[in-house]
This record gives sequence, C-alpha cells and structure tokens, in this order.
Amino acid sequence: MIFVLVLWLLVWGGMFTSIDPILTGAFLKSPMGLVQGIRALFPIFAVFLCLLWTLKDRPTFPFRRNPLFFWFGYVGVGILSSLFLSLEPLTAMYWAGNYLAPLIVTWFALERPNPWESLRGIIYANYAMFLLIGLSILPEALRVGWGNLPRFRQYTLMFGLGQITVNGAGRYALVIIIVAMVRFLMSKSRNRLFLIPAVMPFLFLLTQTQSRTALLGLAVASILFVILRGSDWRYLLLGPVAGAIVYVSGIQWRSHGSMDRLMSLTGREYTWRMGYNLIKKSPFLGWGFQADRIMMNSEHMHNSYLHAGIHTGIIGIFFFVAALVSFWVMVFKSRLLTRAKYFSGERRLLLFESIMIGGFLTARGFFESTAAFYGVDLLLFVPAIAYAALAAAHDPTEEIPLEETAPACAS
Repeated sequence: MIFVLVLWLLVWGGMFTSIDPILTGAFLKSPMGLVQGIRALFPIFAVFLCLLWTLKDRPTFPFRRNPLFFWFGYVGVGILSSLFLSLEPLTAMYWAGNYLAPLIVTWFALERPNPWESLRGIIYANYAMFLLIGLSILPEALRVGWGNLPRFRQYTLMFGLGQITVNGAGRYALVIIIVAMVRFLMSKSRNRLFLIPAVMPFLFLLTQTQSRTALLGLAVASILFVILRGSDWRYLLLGPVAGAIVYVSGIQWRSHGSMDRLMSLTGREYTWRMGYNLIKKSPFLGWGFQADRIMMNSEHMHNSYLHAGIHTGIIGIFFFVAALVSFWVMVFKSRLLTRAKYFSGERRLLLFESIMIGGFLTARGFFESTAAFYGVDLLLFVPAIAYAALAAAHDPTEEIPLEETAPACAS
C-alpha cells in the first residue's frame, strides 16, 4: 500500500500550481519558483509510473461495470480535443494528464492484492490533506471573525502555495465535518466526545464562509446519513443543527433575509453564456482541457456540465453525465443506501462517508465545476466512487479480515 500512497501524494503534489512557471522559465528565478515548477510535474510522473505498470503487468481494465469507466471516456475525449482543437495544445495536454492521474492511480489501487486497504489509504490521505489545509486557514478565518466575511475574500495557504476562495474553504470544512459526524454518531466509545471540540472550529469556518454550495452539501449529506443509518430518534438532531447553520450563514449573513440575494447567481449567468457560445463553435469535441481559462480571459465556468462541454463538447458531456448518473444508479441498484449499515468496522464508516461526500459533490456540480477538471473535487470524488463500487459488488455478510476490524472509535 505504501507505493499506492506515494502515487496518490504525487497526484496531490500538482495542486495549487500550474505549468506556467515552466513554460515561461519563471521557475528558474527563485527557490520557491523551482519548487512550484517541479511540483507541477508530479501528477504527470504518477501517470508515467502507472503506464509503466500497465506495460509490465498487462492488467485487465476493471471499470466495464464501474462508473469510473465513463470518467476514463471523458478524459479520452478531452485528450483528443486538447491535441487537435486547443489553442494551446501543450497547456491543454498538461491538464489532461493531470486529470488522468487520479483515475489511473485508482486503477492501480484496485489491482492490488487488497483493494480495500489500498483505497482506504487513498481516502485517509485525502482526509489528511483536507485537515491540513483547513487548519492552515483557520487562524486567518478566526481573525476575520463571525459574519464579517467579504464575498470575494480569499484565504492564503501555507508555504506560499497560493490562495483559495471562501467557497473553497467551505468545501474543506464540510468534508471534515462529514467525517467527524459519521465517526461521532456511529461510535459507542466515550472517546468520540473529543470530536465535539475538535470539529467546532470547522463548523465556525463553514458558517463564516457563507458558501451556499457547502451549506447545500451539509443538507444533502445529513439527509443521506439518516437514510443510510436508518431510523433513530437521535439523528433527528441533525435536522435542527444543519438547519441552524444554513439559516445563520446562508440566510441571515449571506442574503440578509432576502430570497432574491440568496438565489442570486452572482454573475455566473454571464460566464455560462460565454461558455455556451464557445461550445456552439465546437459542439462535438469542445476545445480541450483548460479551455475556459485559455479562451475566456481566465474565467472559471462555475458549472460542471458547461465546463465539461467547453472541454470536450457534446460527446464529452455524454461521458461526464453518464459518470454521475451511473454512480447513483449503482448506489440504488445495489441497494447500498440500505445495505451500507450491514458492513462492519471501518468499511462501514468509509462507505457512509464516500456516499455522503458523493452526494455533496453531485449537488455542488450545478454551481461549481466539480470534477470537470483537475482539482480537489476530482481527487475527492474518484476514490469515493471506487470505494462505493467495491462495496456494491461485495456481500457485507462476508467475514471481514482481522486487520480491517473497527477502530476504537467505531461501533
């Protein structure tokens, strides 16, 4: 599993940087520039190592009945578009390679002797990165205080890695909250009480950001948890807590009680119109990866489906939508929403979290470009889908190996 983790950390290594310092030569002008330039190539190196593995071991392609099959189809169309239609083919191919990286590393993980353990390592690596990033922006968030956050404020990341928007900060907080919520509510150990003070700063961060997509994700994840766990009066507390957070952050602070301000698209409709017009000019294959930044003055699409369309056209949109739809078809067809609670130990915890995170990211995709390009959402979504797919094909009554029994905080 160690090599799987190394590959996944290489995939993460390209986050918050780009190929621009290499193309312009700026990476040679300062030590930090050199670090950023080298990091930009980490995901490509992970792809290279996995391609060597495919040539050596000739593994079977395990995704024919797996939602990730369609994600591979999407990136395949994107590679064609990037090569032949992009205005900057080298830049587009770089981002296509980055997009491929988490998919091919997940393939490698599924082909290990114990895919459960390999995916477990990847998921926990994601949690660790989210926790690290969340902790790094907390001091700045605390200095800003309650309810005083300007809409377009950005948080500065550690080590000069750049900045993230408050909307992005809400996403990091929500994932940490989901994991803590599952571990707290599904545990019988007294140690779970330590999760309450531990999660409070991230509840503050989520509320402070006033991120509507994160608040929507909190509602979706809470509903999914109740469905997954089954009826229990204790879980009725989730409704008031989630409702209070949504009301204070989204309605009182963000919209000041105005439904018009709450439902405002904050300029997204203008960007969507620009993207739609570009899609019409290359309707079948789009313009390759990073096309929105290349052709729209660095605009960001803020919609997964239009983002997929400008990258890969109608053909790519088909694969992208099929990936999301097939994930939920798999969840319902395999009855995972009712079967998940019959898994034991850590498998049950990670399955709950994967489905809840999948629900959050699916809802987020209508207002942000979730998983349509190489980014944090993609790195979160791909292993969650793979873990759910593994569980869908697995009988939860089978004996769980000793090393996979529940940790101290799990029931």
